[in-house]
Amino acid sequence: MPAAEMRIHDNQVVQTASIGAISVRNDVLFTNEKGQGKPSVQKRSEKALQRLMPALQSVLLPDETVLYIARANSPLTLLERLTAAWWTRLLAASAIVVTNKRLLFFPVKRDGSWRESVRAVYWGDLEEAKARGLLVQIITFKSKNGTKITYTNFRRGDAKKMAAIAAALLPAASGEMTAAHGFVQLCPSCRSVLTQGQYFCSGCSLVFKNEKAMVTRSIFLPGGGYFYTGHPLIAMIPAVVEGIFMVNILLLLLAGVASPRVRSNLLPTLAVLVLFWAFETAVTILHCRRYIREYIPEKRGALRGPQDVMAKVGG
Repeated sequence: MPAAEMRIHDNQVVQTASIGAISVRNDVLFTNEKGQGKPSVQKRSEKALQRLMPALQSVLLPDETVLYIARANSPLTLLERLTAAWWTRLLAASAIVVTNKRLLFFPVKRDGSWRESVRAVYWGDLEEAKARGLLVQIITFKSKNGTKITYTNFRRGDAKKMAAIAAALLPAASGEMTAAHGFVQLCPSCRSVLTQGQYFCSGCSLVFKNEKAMVTRSIFLPGGGYFYTGHPLIAMIPAVVEGIFMVNILLLLLAGVASPRVRSNLLPTLAVLVLFWAFETAVTILHCRRYIREYIPEKRGALRGPQDVMAKVGG
C-alpha cells in the first residue's frame, strides 16, 4: 500500500499530525489542488474532520492516515433520479475520506455528521478515478472487477484535488489487489465485510434494518418507510399525502355503503385514488430501499461516543 509519508504535492513538505488521535497529512488536507495552503480549505477540512471523528475512530485501520475529505452525492439510478424530489438528493449526501490505503464513503446528514454506514475500496482494487463535468463536477470510480460508481456534485476544487491524489496513489498501489477486487460495504462496528442482502454482521452480530420490514411499513403506515430508515422530517411530506389518500378511500367506501347512487360511481373514483396511493407508496419504497442497502444499524447512535476535542495541529 502507498506509504503514509508518500509525497503528493511537489511544492509541499510532508507534514503528518495527529488530530483527535487520527493521523492526518496537513500538507494535503489543508491545501488546494495545487498544493497551496488556503485558510478556507483548512477551516472546511477541520469542520468535516470533527463531524466524522466517530466514523474515523471506528473504521480507520492501524497506520492509516487521512489525506483529504470531500463532500459529494452518492449515486442515484435513472429511476431514482426521475422520481427524485429535493429531499432525495439531500439524503444522498456523502463524505469521501481519502487515506493512503483506501477511499471511504460515508453517508452523512446535512450537517456532515455520520449516518453509521461505510463503503470502502482499496487503492490497489481501483483502476481509475476519473473527474469530469462542466456545471456539475462528478467522479467515476472504476474498480478492478469492472464495477463503476459515480459520485456527483463535488466542489470543483475537490474534484481536481482528488484527481491529483489519485494520480499519485494509483501507480503506487498497482498490483496490490485484495480478494474483493472492488468496493465493499463494511460493518461500522467491527469493520468486517458485509454480505449483500444479509442484514446482520457475521463478525460482531450487529443487526441492520431490512428491506422486508421497510416494505411492510411503507405499505401500511403513511410515510412508514422514511420513519423506519431514520428520516422523520422527510417522512412528514409523504405521510400527509398518503394519509389524505387513505382517508379519501375510506370516505368513499363509507359513502358507497350509505348511498346506492354514489355506489354506481364508486369503482372508477376508487381505482384512481388507489392508483395514486400505490404510486406514492412505490416511490417511497424505491428511495427507502437505497438507504436500507447502505446498512443502517437497528439501534442508531449505538456506535457514537462523545466526540474528541480536536487537538491543536502539530508539525
